[in-house]
Amino acid sequence: MYLSDMAGVLERRWYLIVVGALLTAGAASPAVHTQDRFLASEVLLIQPPVSEYAPNPVAGLYPSIAVTAAAIANRLNTADSQEMFRAKGVTGTYKFEPRNTGTRQEPRYVIGSMSITNISFDEEAGLESLQILSSTYQQELKDMQDEWNVKKDLRITVATLVPPASQLLTHSPIRSLVGVALLGAIVTSAVTLWTDAALLQRRRRRRNAALSTADSPNWTDQLVRSAP
Repeated sequence: MYLSDMAGVLERRWYLIVVGALLTAGAASPAVHTQDRFLASEVLLIQPPVSEYAPNPVAGLYPSIAVTAAAIANRLNTADSQEMFRAKGVTGTYKFEPRNTGTRQEPRYVIGSMSITNISFDEEAGLESLQILSSTYQQELKDMQDEWNVKKDLRITVATLVPPASQLLTHSPIRSLVGVALLGAIVTSAVTLWTDAALLQRRRRRRNAALSTADSPNWTDQLVRSAP
């Protein structure tokens, strides 16, 4: 389709352009006036027990420990756990995400490090929510080992790899406005072109059906039997 054809379509379906512009303007207002948010984050290290044979816990890491850490994270990311965290006072959105410490030669989760993040509109509330998330994760690991009656000297422990911190996620009204405008223009143009093509195709079908009916024989007179 040439630019002249597209211009003709947009001119024929001008009312769709007006509707799309109004919807885009309505979506631009909340996007521009979005509040700044804070990202609170912490990284935990899931480490094996210290023994005389492995005094350095980092040197005795195995993928199974990382898998255990990831299993707990998956359970805490469910909808039921979200309701539980809301009851405990967690605000904003949170996420437990295992960190991939593998390499290209060995792309697997060798070190059981767990990233915990919380995004909220209040910095202090985000840090408090992060504390609840971290303590709940450690309690889940302890409860699991209690259930399996793991001895104290054989237990997996949790250490802080990266301490809790909060950073401001700045919001740019200009970029938001440009993004909404581009998205609205693309969607409006696509809907307009699709609607025009659908209407033209329907009109073409009706025209072909009318021509087919006009060209078909219409026997209205009674047939006359020929004499023997």
